Amino acid sequence: MSEEDKRAKSKDKNPKSHFWISDNEVDSVEAKPMAIPEPVDVEHDKHGALLNAGIMGIKKFHAKQKTPISDEVVIFKVELADTEVVDARGGHELLFEKNHLKINSIKKSNVAIVSATPAILENLQRKLNSYTRTNGKSQGFFQYFKSFSNYDGSEKINVDIAHEDPSEEIETYDVQITLVPNLAFSFYEKMLKYLSEEIHEKNGELIDTIFLQNNTPIIRAILPSSGLEQLSDQEIILGIDNTVFFKAKTRGGGRTQLDLDDTIVNFSVPPTEMPIVCVLDDGIQLPQNLVDCIAGRFVCSNLSSTPSYNHGTKVASRLLFGDDIDMQVKDKVLVPKVRVIDAIINDGVSAIDETTLIKRIREAVDAIKDVTKIFCLSMNSLAPLSGDNVSNLGFELDSLSRRYKIQFLVPTGNHTLWTSYSSISDVIDDDGTRLASPGDSFCALTIGSIVREDHSKSLSQKYDPSPFSRVGFGFAGSAKPDLVYPGGNVFTENGRIFICANSAAYVITKDGSLSFDYGTSFSTPIAAQELALLTDSLPNKDLEIAKALLLHHAEAPNFDLFDQSQESRELFSKIYGKGGGSLLNAKDSYKGRATYIRKGVMSRLTKQRVKFYMPTTMSAHSNKKKPAVKVSVTCISFPPVDQSMGYEYLRAYVDTSLHKINSNNKMMTDNPAGKEGRYQWQNIQHFSRILNSFNHGDWQLWLQLYTKPELDNTEEVDYVLIVTIEDLTANDVDVHGGIEVETLGRFNLLSEVEIDSGNIEE
Repeated sequence: MSEEDKRAKSKDKNPKSHFWISDNEVDSVEAKPMAIPEPVDVEHDKHGALLNAGIMGIKKFHAKQKTPISDEVVIFKVELADTEVVDARGGHELLFEKNHLKINSIKKSNVAIVSATPAILENLQRKLNSYTRTNGKSQGFFQYFKSFSNYDGSEKINVDIAHEDPSEEIETYDVQITLVPNLAFSFYEKMLKYLSEEIHEKNGELIDTIFLQNNTPIIRAILPSSGLEQLSDQEIILGIDNTVFFKAKTRGGGRTQLDLDDTIVNFSVPPTEMPIVCVLDDGIQLPQNLVDCIAGRFVCSNLSSTPSYNHGTKVASRLLFGDDIDMQVKDKVLVPKVRVIDAIINDGVSAIDETTLIKRIREAVDAIKDVTKIFCLSMNSLAPLSGDNVSNLGFELDSLSRRYKIQFLVPTGNHTLWTSYSSISDVIDDDGTRLASPGDSFCALTIGSIVREDHSKSLSQKYDPSPFSRVGFGFAGSAKPDLVYPGGNVFTENGRIFICANSAAYVITKDGSLSFDYGTSFSTPIAAQELALLTDSLPNKDLEIAKALLLHHAEAPNFDLFDQSQESRELFSKIYGKGGGSLLNAKDSYKGRATYIRKGVMSRLTKQRVKFYMPTTMSAHSNKKKPAVKVSVTCISFPPVDQSMGYEYLRAYVDTSLHKINSNNKMMTDNPAGKEGRYQWQNIQHFSRILNSFNHGDWQLWLQLYTKPELDNTEEVDYVLIVTIEDLTANDVDVHGGIEVETLGRFNLLSEVEIDSGNIEE
């Protein structure tokens, strides 16, 4: 038994309840945010002339636009000085608001696509003339604008299309055309009809249209290359990209000799009392003795072909029975942990385009959201992340998550690049192994795969990332994956791919046999099962707290192989996320490890100082020479998101800072260097501190909400805060008992608390 297994076994003997941090332990402090733009060093007359030339170019180009809305709106590009941010609070919001320039989309932090009426553009030019004449003394805000220009068609066409190999004769392209966001719906109505006619005139075919959750229209069309170039000149078109396709691949393996016919199904509780998870896939077809494991079925209305039941059945079997399903079958006793809803959204044979997939997920979620809040979507796009926006599907999952307070679990995706390398480190270094959509969803739990046991022929050994598992980071450097679970191991021999039997992802197939497979599709349902069980164990079955606990208490496989440099720890995060998920580790506190939980809301103008207690039982072992205690912190915030804002996707975040009592009994800040684990504009802040010397008493976590300009100062953002105190000495310190005795009931046990889940408003 490994040391990790010994610790887990020891913890399981005497679990204790987590502590709850009530509102009484939170001090509110007025926040006085200030943002004063620094002057830009420019020669105002020359700068004004340059800007004026840009506006003249915009007007000249717009005069050629003969569309149903060209008399009502002008769409163009604005670039600010290199150090400025388009949607920063302070003076820059006045650049746009006071001049009635609507920010429709952010392409880079200092580059935006904006819209205005022709009259407003004329007025802007008059102000600019005043700026130029007075050498910047009037209308001085123009110093912050670097340029005004047309949004050129060549910038809109995705590189995969624009740089196609000229030697290949490709007559048509299957593309997704994104219109400029945040325009009036009446404009979209007129332009969708107009563009439909334009596509037809250019020998193209309009396949489908969908509105994203922020009301941005996406057109799927088949077009010749000449048509792409002509359409890209339309002001209303934001981008033209290859159509994204998704597929849940099932690779399969050799069947075992184990027979399921005489296997007993042992429900530890009545099936109707078990937690439920929805499987969004190609259908579930289980043996007759497992029918009670299915809580319901749903079939999308526009599914025209018969589902294969291949992939969905395998995913469901992992979700129902866990990673040790092979041992359960061998013992002829299957023990379901959860039940599943079978939501059939694809046939399992052909790839699905993104717009169709989004529509089917919407339909399924709308039908099922009141039965379960947990959705397992073991499906990815066929290519890694790229581009300057969160994927359409990633944004859809985030929007649905916020609207209905549901939780998606998705894989990082699989790749085959590992077959070309001789070491797992070389595989990870290849940019082509970056995770695939919808793994970029900020609200979803994105799950990678690790290996369960050593194998002499594989690139990956015990707890290494599986050779095929895609890795981070996510969009805009977000910390993805979130967690890792076992999903199989593979090796090549004589040009053939083999599955390692000792680390295979064992599954039940649609014909009722036990088989082995591999893929992040089969690590993801293990995470979904543990999240469902953890949620079910909490007061009010609070899904957000369960998610935070699972992330917070993730275990760090192979962490000793990474040195203590920040670069090395970031590599760990790129591979493992927060670590290996563990229900056992997350569910309870123990004698030597006590966890506090708080769930609250914040607004921009009020900071919070959240108290938690460091007991004397722990501080008595404070030692300048040896590490004595580990304090771990996780804060998950649930802010609005907006895909049209590009890298500024998250519209708020909660900054979290640890303040300890030092050995001199003074409060001092103690955070990781370089903001590690506390990066700005991330919805999850997660870090830990290993401390030698400290004192007992009320330590604090300082929280401050930062928001984008469109969020009112009174608008509230929900958060969940977790902090753990863990004994690192060999003295069997009673951390949990010390807190109970010394705080005299200030921190109630979680098992005794009724949690108000509240609502997140759009």
